[in-house]
Amino acid sequence: MIDFAEISYYLPPFNPLLKLFLGLALGLFIASFLEALKLTRPIAKLAKPVVKYANLGDVSAAAFAMALFSPASANALMGEKLKEKKITEKEIVISNLLNSLPSTLLHTPSIFFIAFSILGMPAAIFISLTFLAAILRTIGTVFLGRFFLQKNNAHRDEHQYQTNEIGKNWKTALQTGMQRFLQRSLRLLYVSIPIYCIIYYLQFFGFFTIAETWLAHKVGFNFLNVESLSVIMLYMAAEMQPAIIAAATLYNDNAISGNEVVLALLIGNILSSPMCAIRHQLPAYMGYFHARLAVKLILINQTWRTLSVIIVTTIYYYLFF
Repeated sequence: MIDFAEISYYLPPFNPLLKLFLGLALGLFIASFLEALKLTRPIAKLAKPVVKYANLGDVSAAAFAMALFSPASANALMGEKLKEKKITEKEIVISNLLNSLPSTLLHTPSIFFIAFSILGMPAAIFISLTFLAAILRTIGTVFLGRFFLQKNNAHRDEHQYQTNEIGKNWKTALQTGMQRFLQRSLRLLYVSIPIYCIIYYLQFFGFFTIAETWLAHKVGFNFLNVESLSVIMLYMAAEMQPAIIAAATLYNDNAISGNEVVLALLIGNILSSPMCAIRHQLPAYMGYFHARLAVKLILINQTWRTLSVIIVTTIYYYLFF
């Protein structure tokens, strides 16, 4: 007789899978709906000076502003415009890096209040430093765009970007958004969900744990208090909140200082980035972009992000240790 309970133990949990699909679908629908209402034009004006200096066009401006309230919608918009050949892959790479700042602004308040309530001042310093790293990334990205992109990207005829807009009719916009959502839903289903399942089984059978443990032991931390290693390992294995709880326990017991807490969290943030990108970003990016571009975006984004945090961490270390 088939033991369904035993079989279900090896199946990916349904709730995260549903959350992933709904998140991707909602981002796509919001992007299509706002675009159909012509709201992308005033939204784009908010970011126009920055993206213009970076030699980016109207699509990138709209994506930058959208990322302030929905990074998924920003990616969905760029994915749609890439298909329509209104944005190049090179522009998408720069735009994706530029969207790091609005994405950080979106999540920082909730992260700050949770972390500060648990850990206090070291949490405030840690989050401030990661936000500083995001600002450094943004400044660097603007100059990358200025150097690598052609100037005519920023001066495209705005009418070309608006020619396929539907109008300001809510009913028509809703129908258009739903139509585009249905067209892209199949890709979300047959690309993102299998990727999620692969990543789930890699985690289920301990691949990430082995990789994280190997990385932690191979990288020398002789300059750190031994107790700080538990914070780093928790950050790598279970992400930020458990690491902050562990850090608060050690900090309140005077086992490690506030500066050591901040440094351990920064290092944990750096070392956890590759695994977090594979776990969380890969299924989402595969839903909006073709496989080669999705992997390329994640690699460049994470390298750029890690480099910025390393710079901030190095400066902090030489100032306070």
